[in-house]
Amino acid sequence: MRFPLLSAAALSVLFAGAAQAQTFLPLTGFAALPSFAWDEPMISPRWEGSYARISSGFQVTSSKHMRTSAGPTFGLEAGTMRREGNFVYGIVGAIDYAPAIGGYGYPGFGNTAYTRDFAGAFQVKTGVLVTPDVLLYTKVGMSAANESWRYGATPFSAPFSQSEIAVRPEARAGVEWAVTDKITLSLEAGILGRPIR
Repeated sequence: MRFPLLSAAALSVLFAGAAQAQTFLPLTGFAALPSFAWDEPMISPRWEGSYARISSGFQVTSSKHMRTSAGPTFGLEAGTMRREGNFVYGIVGAIDYAPAIGGYGYPGFGNTAYTRDFAGAFQVKTGVLVTPDVLLYTKVGMSAANESWRYGATPFSAPFSQSEIAVRPEARAGVEWAVTDKITLSLEAGILGRPIR
């Protein structure tokens, strides 16, 4: 009889310690979201004011002149937004990194490969709140990216590569869901223009 009571007391002390650690160390505990994501007692999103965020996601790039490439992205974004009723607008600056999947080797005979690692963008963002937590938006602006083209061998040339910083106009559209006032999920599609020389 003593063993079950002792183990129940030990478990209650263990869980009480975890709860106290959750209040002091934001990344400790087994909650569904880390404690820094919750701003007590506010859970509703803030769609106006200045902000900075860390982002990660998955990007797919496709063109009729090259094969489709895809991979993870990691970035930083900052901006300032204003709200008038359900209309939200502002300016956004972002930098991101997309590591090349599959390495930087030369493609096969007669093929071309494209990779883009570091990129930065300056955009004007406008959107409409469909619900208090969901924003439909568009972004228009300019981006600069470190682009690398690798060309496979041909009957007339050996394999070679070229790298340059390309500045391009871009337009994007997407939907953003604010899970809390600090965590958002979004899906975005965009079009990049030709490099500006």
